[in-house]
Amino acid sequence: MNMRNKRAGSMAAVLSAILLLAGCSGGGDSKGASAGFHETGLPIVDKPISLTIAGTYDERTGTNWNELETIKEINEGTNVQIKWNLSPGTDWATKRNLIIASGDLPDVLLELSSSQVVTGGADGMFIPLEDLIEKYAPNLTDFLNKYPEVRQAITAPDGHIYSLPMANMSEYKHADGNTLWVNKEWLKKVGLEMPKTTEELTKALEAFKTMDMDGDGNPNNEIPLTGVFGDAQYGFGYLFGSFNTIDETFIVQDDKVVFVRATEEFKNTVKYLHSLYEKGLIDPDSMTQNSTQLIAKISSGKKASVGAFFAWSADQITNADYRWDYGSPMIPLAGPDGSQITPRNNLQMTPGMFVITKVNPYPEATMRWVDRAYEPEMSMKLREGPNRLKKLADGTYDTIPNPDNYTAGEWKVKETPYNDFVYGFSQEMRDKQILPKAEPGQLDPDFDEWYEALVPYMKPWVYPNIMFTDAQYKSIEQYQTDIKTYTDKMEAQWIAKGGIDEEWNTYLETLNKMGLSDYTKVYQDGYDTNKANLAK
Repeated sequence: MNMRNKRAGSMAAVLSAILLLAGCSGGGDSKGASAGFHETGLPIVDKPISLTIAGTYDERTGTNWNELETIKEINEGTNVQIKWNLSPGTDWATKRNLIIASGDLPDVLLELSSSQVVTGGADGMFIPLEDLIEKYAPNLTDFLNKYPEVRQAITAPDGHIYSLPMANMSEYKHADGNTLWVNKEWLKKVGLEMPKTTEELTKALEAFKTMDMDGDGNPNNEIPLTGVFGDAQYGFGYLFGSFNTIDETFIVQDDKVVFVRATEEFKNTVKYLHSLYEKGLIDPDSMTQNSTQLIAKISSGKKASVGAFFAWSADQITNADYRWDYGSPMIPLAGPDGSQITPRNNLQMTPGMFVITKVNPYPEATMRWVDRAYEPEMSMKLREGPNRLKKLADGTYDTIPNPDNYTAGEWKVKETPYNDFVYGFSQEMRDKQILPKAEPGQLDPDFDEWYEALVPYMKPWVYPNIMFTDAQYKSIEQYQTDIKTYTDKMEAQWIAKGGIDEEWNTYLETLNKMGLSDYTKVYQDGYDTNKANLAK
C-alpha cells in the first residue's frame, strides 16, 4: 500500500471512530437529525417520532394517559407521540427489576430507586443528562437553580445527573402523611373526647371493643383499630412519636446516624403496640393486609365498623355517608413520659422519576418534550389537577371543588398522572393558589393549617435525600435485605406475641453479627459526604 492509501485508510478509521462516538454520546444522532429536530420552538421534530415509556399509575387515574388533559397539553404541537407501558403500583417494583435485568429497555423508565439510577448510570444503561438539561431544558434549569437541594438530590457521586425528579417543594409537605383517624361519632357514644395521650387512646379503643358501636345488636364485631404493618402511610408510624422516635430505618440526631430498630425508644413503642394487640384492640389483619384491603375494610358497609385507622386522610374512605365521621388528633399523642414528636419530613421528591435509556434514539427531543412538564403552570396542573384550577385575571388560581360523584382525591387525579410522573412544583406556585378552606371537621394534611399545627412538634431527624456511590449501594444491598427481613419479623412477632424484653439482648447480638455496624457506617459516610458537599 502506498503512503497516500495508508493516509486515506487512517483518516477513514479516525472518521469512523468519531462517528461511532457521536452515536453513543446521547446527542446529535442520525435518527434525531433525520426527524428534523429543533432546539427551540414547536414542533420539537418535523417528522413524528414515537417514544416508549414504562412506569406505574394511580389506579384512580387509570392507564390511558394520552387522554389526560395534562399529557395532551404536553404533547400538543410537538410531533412526539408516547406509547405508555404502565403497570399497577403493586407490581411496578417487580416489573422494573425484570426490565432492567433483561436489558429489554424502553426509551424512558419512570420511578426508579436511587440505587438503580446510580448503578444503571455507572453501567451505561442510562445516559448522563446534565448537558441535555443545560441545553434543552430551560424550565427544569430554572427550577434547579431555585432549589439547589433538588439538584443535589439528583446528582450522582460521579458528578453526573442520570435522572429527572418529581419534586413538590411546598412547605406543608414537611408534615408526615401517616396519621391516626378516630371515629368522632363513636367517641360521642362512649362519652369521650378526642384522645390526647396514648393512655386516652387505649381507653377509647377499649370502649369501642366492648360496646355495640355500629348499632347492629352485636357488640363483638367492631374493629377498634386497623392499619397496615410496615407501611409508611397506613402503618403504625404515627405512634412512634409518642415514644420520642420516628418510624424510619435510620435517623440523624446531632449529625450521628442511628438505626432506629436497635434503640430503647423503638422497644418502648413495640411494647405499647403489643399492649393494644394483647387486649384485642388492634385488628389482627393489620399484620398481613395491604392498603387496598384496608381501604375496602374501612369503606364497606352502610355504617362505619372501624373505630380508628391510620392513613393520610379520612377522605380516602370511599363511602361518603360516614367519611367525615372520622377526625384526627393531628398533634402527636403524648406518651407515658410526655414525648410528643413528629418528623420534619424531607419535601416530597422522587429523584429517580425519569431516566433516558441508552436505546433511546431521540434523547434531545425527549429532553425538550419532558421539559414542558416543568413549566411552572404545567407543574401546577400535574400536581393539583387542571380540572381543579381556574386562572384569574390577577394571576392567581381559584380551586374548583369536587363534584358530588368524586372524592376530593379522585377529582384531583382525574386529568393528571399525579405523583407517577415528573413535575417541579414550587412554594411560589402554591402561594398563587386560592386554597379552599376546610369544611368544619374535614381538615387533613393537604391544608397548610395542619402543617402549621405540627411545626412545634417537628424533629429534623429524617435522613436526607442523597445518592450514594455505586460501591456504597452494593454495601447497602449486602446488609439491607437480611437486616430488614429480620427486624420486620421480630417487630411483628413482638407486637402479636410479646417477649421483647426477654429477647432484646439476643436480638441486638444477632444484628451485630449480621453487620449492623458496617451497614450504619455506610449511611454515616454518605451523610458526612453530603453535608460536606452542601457546605462547599
